[in-house]
Amino acid sequence: MLRSNRLALATAVQAGKQRLNSAVTQLKILIKVVIVKTENILTFRNRGLVIIDDYFPRLATAFRVAEFNRILEYFEDAVLYSTLADRTSFSNYAKSYPKFANRVRKFHPVRHLKGSGAYAVFLNNIFGCVEHLERHRLPFVFELYPGGGFRLNNAVSDAHLRRVFRSSMFRKVIVTQNITRDYLLHNKFCSERQIELIFGVVVLSNILNNEKNKRVQFEVDKDTFDICFVANKYTPRGLDKGYDRFIACAEILSARNPQARFHIVGEFTEKDIEIREPLQRVVTFYGPRVTSFFPQFYARMDLILSPNVPFAFVPGAFDGFPTGCCIEAALCGTALFICDELSLNDGRFKDGRDLVIIPRDPERIAEIVERYIRDPEQLKLLAANGQRAVRNLFDQEVQMTPRLRILDELLKNG
Repeated sequence: MLRSNRLALATAVQAGKQRLNSAVTQLKILIKVVIVKTENILTFRNRGLVIIDDYFPRLATAFRVAEFNRILEYFEDAVLYSTLADRTSFSNYAKSYPKFANRVRKFHPVRHLKGSGAYAVFLNNIFGCVEHLERHRLPFVFELYPGGGFRLNNAVSDAHLRRVFRSSMFRKVIVTQNITRDYLLHNKFCSERQIELIFGVVVLSNILNNEKNKRVQFEVDKDTFDICFVANKYTPRGLDKGYDRFIACAEILSARNPQARFHIVGEFTEKDIEIREPLQRVVTFYGPRVTSFFPQFYARMDLILSPNVPFAFVPGAFDGFPTGCCIEAALCGTALFICDELSLNDGRFKDGRDLVIIPRDPERIAEIVERYIRDPEQLKLLAANGQRAVRNLFDQEVQMTPRLRILDELLKNG
């Protein structure tokens, strides 16, 4: 009898715990709904711009930080909704940019988005939220950067593009490369009047143009010739960014030039590709870094090597030209040695004056680099010309003025 009573008591206690846990769960859901509905009431008054993004407010996404912060500054009632589940990123952003922190909010499917227009960057982002924007009757503009689900001659990417472009809420697309504009027109995704070409990307030029970081010149201030590779890692061995070709070139250069040093920034380690002597003694890995790291870093770099390869990540995927990392390097006065296998430059930079267009072959790349190791004055002139050209094209106001005009038109005309 006693054992039976204990069993009954234990069963009752367990049942009570389950009911309590269920009640707590229901209460949490209710609180979340109340918070969202309260924010909906507050948001109802917003008749400005709604931005939706899946990666912001991570500080590592420097071009988003540059672009979205400028938009939030320009449109005082703009609000950004993030689908990111990383609380640390929200906290770090709030510490770095407190004046915008209360306008960067968590996205929730039950939230009513009230505004006069919406904006998103990358194909994956706009495709993921297009139905939401249609439900809330929000006309939108989106920016079609390379990457983010956009691929040339890819059935899935094309289907996503067609879904977005046929939306009754679509108004305009910003493209950043000639090849993107030509692809949209050739495949009749939209009309020419719906496309705005703004070559390049927005960068934190106010940080990178810091003149306090004095350039350290080879054979003037130091005895080493410093070459860097800076990229995000998306594929094993970094094949899309040309990391394998960088290492192959570095092995050639380190064997023939004892003054050469190599610096790798990004999620690359010695495990990606075997590094042998003598390169092993003269290579440094820094891991991923945020924008504030780079001015002092690039001040000591003689050149950045970017042997990136189109269509290596997945068929149809390609990088913009120059890559964001290369733009940041050039703004800091580092010479650009980069690939352009899709001819994206289209005459904007002069090869040999503003930058050096490099081939695929590591041996040929090494031969080109060695010419500048032997002629540091020519390299200094190349870097200065490149910095000037990049500043003219990628100064934040140069990049943002047409973007803000397009968003202004969206909000005024719907």
